[in-house]
Amino acid sequence: MENKSLLSIVKSRYSTRQFTDEKIPDETIEKIIEIASYAPSSWGGHPVEFIIIRDKETLKKLGECKAMGAGPLPHSDVVIVPIIDVTNLELWKEDASVVSTFILLAAENYGIGACWIHFDGRDGKKKSTPEEVKDLLGIPKKYNVLNCVCLGIKKKIKNEKNFEFHNKIHYEKY
Repeated sequence: MENKSLLSIVKSRYSTRQFTDEKIPDETIEKIIEIASYAPSSWGGHPVEFIIIRDKETLKKLGECKAMGAGPLPHSDVVIVPIIDVTNLELWKEDASVVSTFILLAAENYGIGACWIHFDGRDGKKKSTPEEVKDLLGIPKKYNVLNCVCLGIKKKIKNEKNFEFHNKIHYEKY
């Protein structure tokens, strides 16, 4: 698989919602998780664990845990659900966000399409989306779920983005 410069990774990364039927090698998934495991965390505690889902029936049910906005889930090859041990941890959303960003960047590094699907604060069919996800995946009570990241081989490749960022920089004051 690919190995790009960081600037190239961030310029070419986009939320991929359409995937081919091609399978991502297990070794690539493990490399993505390895990179994500090094994400910074509050107090350096690294409270994040990962649930990796490939089973199509489970992916379909996972998509049904969210009333809307989960379209890519059943079409993904792999979904990674970061779960956060919230015991003595108030910054769990920040930790989940950072590790998920690392997953997105690591996936792009290996040429894998990825899309963040948000769960926290969203409605499911009978309960909140996080509650339904925890029930479906058997996640213990001490863990919280913010989101998942869908992965698959990109159906189409987009051009790198080029933003004018200089007008967004302010030194010392606005």
